[in-house]
Amino acid sequence: MTSPLDTFLSDQALATGHDLAVHGTPAIVVLPASGACTWCDCRVTSENYDHRFCAGCPREAAMVLHVYSANTGERDANVLLCPEHKEDALQFLAAVVTAGGFQ
Repeated sequence: MTSPLDTFLSDQALATGHDLAVHGTPAIVVLPASGACTWCDCRVTSENYDHRFCAGCPREAAMVLHVYSANTGERDANVLLCPEHKEDALQFLAAVVTAGGFQ
């Protein structure tokens, strides 16, 4: 169960990512896979979305990387991950941003 503090912190992290993107900086926010923000109805937090599996393997997802684009100021990707794939995904996304993606 998500506590009010968890929800507040998740909301603040997502708002910061959105704010950075709106001002021209791509951003990645890492949240627990079971978390949900209170100010959007994105696919990842909807009841119909399968929260269980990592994007890189069949293990259970423990987190979601929310990727904000500086082009739109909005989330362009939501990537579910197990702990073992977090660093690989962050390195990959950093390489994409360095190459000019999500700008």
